[in-house]
Amino acid sequence: MRNLDLSDHGRAALLSGFSVCCLTLDPLAEHVPHFLLLYVAALFVLLPYVVGAKQIFDGRKGSVVIIVLWSLVMRLPLLMSSPSLSDDVYRYVWEGRVTASGVDPFEHPPTAPALRDLALQAPEWSRVNHPELPAIYPPAAQLAFASLGQVADTERGFRVGFVCIELLLILALAALLLARRLPLGWLVLYAWHPMSVVEVAGSGHYEPLAMLPLVLGLLWAGRLRAWPVWGLAFSLKFLGAVPAVFVVARLVRDGRWRRALLGVGLAGAVVAAVTLPFALDGTLPLGSLGTYLRHWGHNASIYSLLSFPLGYHPARKVVLVLSIAWTLFLLVRGMSLDKGFLLVAVGVLLLSPVVHPWYGLWLLVLLPVFPGLPLFLLSGLLPLSYFAWVVQAHGGGWAVPAWVLALEYGLPALALLVGFLRPRSGPVDATVP
Repeated sequence: MRNLDLSDHGRAALLSGFSVCCLTLDPLAEHVPHFLLLYVAALFVLLPYVVGAKQIFDGRKGSVVIIVLWSLVMRLPLLMSSPSLSDDVYRYVWEGRVTASGVDPFEHPPTAPALRDLALQAPEWSRVNHPELPAIYPPAAQLAFASLGQVADTERGFRVGFVCIELLLILALAALLLARRLPLGWLVLYAWHPMSVVEVAGSGHYEPLAMLPLVLGLLWAGRLRAWPVWGLAFSLKFLGAVPAVFVVARLVRDGRWRRALLGVGLAGAVVAAVTLPFALDGTLPLGSLGTYLRHWGHNASIYSLLSFPLGYHPARKVVLVLSIAWTLFLLVRGMSLDKGFLLVAVGVLLLSPVVHPWYGLWLLVLLPVFPGLPLFLLSGLLPLSYFAWVVQAHGGGWAVPAWVLALEYGLPALALLVGFLRPRSGPVDATVP
């Protein structure tokens, strides 16, 4: 290990320059090739921290402050840009407005006649995606959108709020690294990653809001307070409750049924509390989730391969079964919470019919705990799928070219294969998946 030096500040400055360049390309959706060239260059700036993880700078507590300050510098330019690569944040603002008005967004799509007057007062309404569909984001997310909308009901206000939450997430990751006795310097693998900067500060995706309770649950695992935050994580994004499943399996295996039931009860109480306001009419707040699961597809890997011989809908059933089987396999193997969650998330991403770039944040958030090239590539290359904007601009529809898919999924697979075949001269680093 070494101390934080000028080379680290130089890399941080270069990554901040990437953000400034993105601002000059605003709107990014109209300059995707240039954006992706800059993005890949930024990945190369961060790459030495991955391949030389054992030589990364010493993580003294004072360095966390420096990492966080540089993280903020990297995000500020993109906060001044417009969210053009994705329009999800406009949906967040709208659904927060609807929830705050006392209307159930799971029952009423943006085009509903009951919301006509509200739509006339909402500047974001014309930019809401899929206005014919009701809400898809879980209940706790809707309550968070409504609360954030009381402070700043604009897309930039939401993005500022999510960046503030992301800074708390970075601090929680630092605490997790300390608890795992891992170098605090590895924190830069999330904090300075260009994808986390673009997807949160630039596009305004709310993933940090759900990943914060996930990480806190991992940090507090073994204590009762972990269960309510996992319940909250589930109510924000369903994937966030996966670690709780591993804890339940371990407790049951050890014969600690009461502890398992107590934990599930605490998590369930939180889920019930945030779900109840949307379920008073006797219906579950699922909105357009069924439509998403049955019909949407984009940038898939294994699912795309299966859909050719099996067909569109049969392949969806197969990948669902494979996802459940993969999770059960990991449960039987008795994986640790951190690695168990990460491997489930990897399996879900590879099997899912829909893979958007920001889905990679769920892998990236644990890259500081498991710094490895395959994980770095799998999570970090997903924004290459924004090349669909170029295809669409040339009249080809919203589709990802085959060569992009080959890079996104082929390079991580190649790195994993090389890692397996490479001879090891010393003890295996247990932190590398």
